[in-house]
Amino acid sequence: MHVVRRLRRAFLSICRCGDVMFSPYRLTTEQYALLRAVDRHPGIRQADVTNEIFAEPNTVTAMVNLLERRGILRRKSSPSDGRVRLLSLTAHGQAVMQKLSADWSPMRNVLRQCFSGEEGEQALKILDRVFTQMQGERETLLQKSDPEFRMKPDRDIAMEETKAVRPYPSAASERHARTAKPAIRSPRRTKTRSTAKPEIG
Repeated sequence: MHVVRRLRRAFLSICRCGDVMFSPYRLTTEQYALLRAVDRHPGIRQADVTNEIFAEPNTVTAMVNLLERRGILRRKSSPSDGRVRLLSLTAHGQAVMQKLSADWSPMRNVLRQCFSGEEGEQALKILDRVFTQMQGERETLLQKSDPEFRMKPDRDIAMEETKAVRPYPSAASERHARTAKPAIRSPRRTKTRSTAKPEIG
């Protein structure tokens, strides 16, 4: 069935198409998804954007920093909690978003046609079920995994794995060990005391 391969291929094909479409604006499909989330939810918390577009927090932070420097996005502290960052589009960002949405409209229609009708609805339900079940499986795996092992640095884990699985010496290395000549050590020079008695007189 190659389910994962097909899902990945379909997803990447959409992203690559969007990257080409948004390249004149020096934007990517993922950045467009972030802008759409902010456009739909003005004042959204930056932490909530990660769930909205299914991206890692570090990735969202990097995109927000870039879009803010370009004057497309505005970030400000929440009045109730200074640690929370709220996102909104600038006037320039709203103009850019209108152009992006217009350019993406034909591609949106293509995707709607792909998922139209009863078969399309069934496909969307399957995708939703895959997401839900994989989320549950992930939580189960995290609960079963050893928390102490996961907290160790990668170097310590690699050392433990190396100790646990030691490769047997190959036949060539054993033959080399048997036939190798022992190293010739130079004799150590020892100081000898003279037994002759000194002459007197």
